[in-house]
Amino acid sequence: MFFFKNKTPISSPSLHWFVGVHISSKARKLETALVGLEGSRPGAGVVLPKSMSFDLPEEIFTAFDELRAQLDAENDAPTAGSSGRVSESAPADAPSDLTQLFQIRVMLATLQTEAIEALLAETDVRQDELVAVAINDPGVWTRAADWDAPPTRYGLADGALFAEKTGLNVVDAFVGKDWSTEGRGVPAFALPYWTLLGGSERDRLLIDLGETARWTYIPSATTDKKSWSRVAFQEVVPCGSLLNALTEATTKGRSQLDVGGRLSVQGSRNAELLDFWREARRARGKDALPPRYFSSPLSSTLDAPFYLEALQKDESRRFNALDALCTAVHFIAESVAESVEANAARFNEPFDVVLTGAAKQNGLLFNRLSALFTPRQFHSLDEYGFLEDSFDAVAVAMLGALFAAGVPASLPQLTGAARESLLGRVSPGTPENWKRFWQFRLV
Repeated sequence: MFFFKNKTPISSPSLHWFVGVHISSKARKLETALVGLEGSRPGAGVVLPKSMSFDLPEEIFTAFDELRAQLDAENDAPTAGSSGRVSESAPADAPSDLTQLFQIRVMLATLQTEAIEALLAETDVRQDELVAVAINDPGVWTRAADWDAPPTRYGLADGALFAEKTGLNVVDAFVGKDWSTEGRGVPAFALPYWTLLGGSERDRLLIDLGETARWTYIPSATTDKKSWSRVAFQEVVPCGSLLNALTEATTKGRSQLDVGGRLSVQGSRNAELLDFWREARRARGKDALPPRYFSSPLSSTLDAPFYLEALQKDESRRFNALDALCTAVHFIAESVAESVEANAARFNEPFDVVLTGAAKQNGLLFNRLSALFTPRQFHSLDEYGFLEDSFDAVAVAMLGALFAAGVPASLPQLTGAARESLLGRVSPGTPENWKRFWQFRLV
């Protein structure tokens, strides 16, 4: 297996280069990272000379929002519509699903090219030295006409189109590949996280406060080279998605971001609402497939609309908007702490807690979590040589490297996949670049 050794000087000619491109869950940001590997054999070192993040233009995330809304409307219909048809609820002149998806793919191909050029411009690495570009994006999901068949995933980025445009080898469809082997597609980043963060003598618990609150337990590889088999993961409750929805309701649509938690702290923790949400989560079942939220394969207990609709449908309960937002912060923090405590028997002491994700900027959430995890201190990714806003791009680059090296990256005990398998799908670039891809396997 590979091991992150960013502080070890390694000359450029001895390295094999991969670029990771990650598009955020709402298609607001594009992250890139350049990763170098000593080779494809177990124990090869990994270095990270540069990573960057960029804001995507409004045309991209607006088109993505519209596409998901159309697919949700179609998937919510009694009979699933054929791919490409316009939802009956959509305006007559609205573009079809396929048209929207094609437009996004074309725009992303150009923006990804520019982002990689900007990334390489900051280093001494040339495009013709890259083994492959690995791409990950949120994609969209459509319900199958046959209820016994699983949903189908379509990527926002088109690997074949990007390979043709740039001549570079492209590896993508990591989540879709796991889904095709009966997995959930989550957590696709578990093995890369272990590669990047498992080099310490202490185990680490990575808590990610993104759209959902999730944690990944990363055993130390220095004491057990096969400790990847003990990686643990749990997606707990909606986080950023729930806070943003409640912030929008609180501000009557003026804002979706509670910057620093300034609104959350103005409310009060409502025990009745907290118990109501907890019971709603328990009653639904954390692994239940949602009956209608098909824009992703997530459990309904991880979708913010589930909690909001459950509240709105209960006529006997009406809560102050600020109190609901404040209570959501407590609900998230306490759910995470309870989940970690419930799994404590699987963790080795001592372990460090690493906190990441956009929602950690909410001061109330950060303080509540800090109190619940006392006396442990929170660490940040920058302490280990990573930029907070581009860490996932590094993980994507590692997924591309694992695929090229022929190392199975799916963890059946975590994703539920039927077997270990390579994660990804490759689109060859030019003959010269394709030759470099296969030469990497021999190093």
